[in-house]
Amino acid sequence: MSTHDHVPDRGPALFIVNTVGAILAGISCILRCYVRVRILKSFGLDDWLILLSTVTFITYVTLSNIGVNHGTGRHRGDLDPEENKKALHAWFYCYIFYAITMISVKLSIATFLLRVTVKRVHQWIIHSASIVTIISCLTFIFVVIFECHPINYFWNKYTTDKPGSCLKLEIMLSLSYIYSIASIMSDFTYALLPAWVVSHLNMARNTKIGLMFLMGMGCVASAAVAARMPYLQYMNSDDFLWDTTYMAIWSSVEQALAITAGCLATLQPLIKLVGEKLGILPSQRTTTAASGHASRSSPSRLGGPIGGQISVKKTFSRKTEMYSLNEGSGSDEQQDGSLRLQPRPSGYKAMCYNTSQEELRPTQFKENESKDDMTISSVKAREIP
Repeated sequence: MSTHDHVPDRGPALFIVNTVGAILAGISCILRCYVRVRILKSFGLDDWLILLSTVTFITYVTLSNIGVNHGTGRHRGDLDPEENKKALHAWFYCYIFYAITMISVKLSIATFLLRVTVKRVHQWIIHSASIVTIISCLTFIFVVIFECHPINYFWNKYTTDKPGSCLKLEIMLSLSYIYSIASIMSDFTYALLPAWVVSHLNMARNTKIGLMFLMGMGCVASAAVAARMPYLQYMNSDDFLWDTTYMAIWSSVEQALAITAGCLATLQPLIKLVGEKLGILPSQRTTTAASGHASRSSPSRLGGPIGGQISVKKTFSRKTEMYSLNEGSGSDEQQDGSLRLQPRPSGYKAMCYNTSQEELRPTQFKENESKDDMTISSVKAREIP
């Protein structure tokens, strides 16, 4: 019994990484769905794909933790054969759900990028990376399912006398390295291409840096792939559950980071909303209202004075002067170069000047028979020699 008190066990570390990764990815996905459904009111294909990847990742984590409970992270010699069988069975399904998670999250990122890119060459690059991702992930799924013949020999090899065989280590290593390289290439494509596009946009420097950082987080997932590669040599190890624990840890980190990075790039509306609520960022409504108030004159009461100077599109200035309704009431003639408006019960005449040295002059018009209607002269511009 004393020997069992000091049994080496890497399972708890895997369990913690799995749980933290699932929580992080789940929260990120929930926030993304909130932004798309409640704020933007637009739930697209990329959102469905990231939701699918989150569900499959949580399923992966559940199976991996079940494997930890049955012996993943411990030596085969320290396990009961039936426990070893259950842990290997869970590992087999982890392979499949890992591949589904990665293909879903990468296609989600690709779909999102296709919505924001306009140049055809960029779209072709994204399409090419997506094709490489699909081919590599489907090949990975096919290989891990048919790695052993019969299929159940993968988890029954130590508890059955029935004959069976698995692929040689060299074949598994070659396919695993090819998949890892393809995964790194697609990650860098999805991360660096949008960062390059954003760097050439006309926007504030801080905003540009923030977007480049969020879109470049996909490179972090590639770091997990690179860190996992040295442990691929243990895929056919007789002490599989012990030797492949770190490979499982980095696989979990890769999935969690990929989902989180794909979600963070869409949370800008939520960050802006929270900043406005906390007073960190200026409210858009307040800014719009202030600019709208400054761009027009204050409303006057009926009969009140009307006057001032109005700026129109930075090219025109209108100087208004008060006049009485009794002034020139017996004549319909308008002074040349003036524009007379007759609201009720007071009015004003506006002399319009153009900074491009074009004088605005009124054309002849007929006064409306109804005194309640406003009569406005149409103007035409002619160039002063």
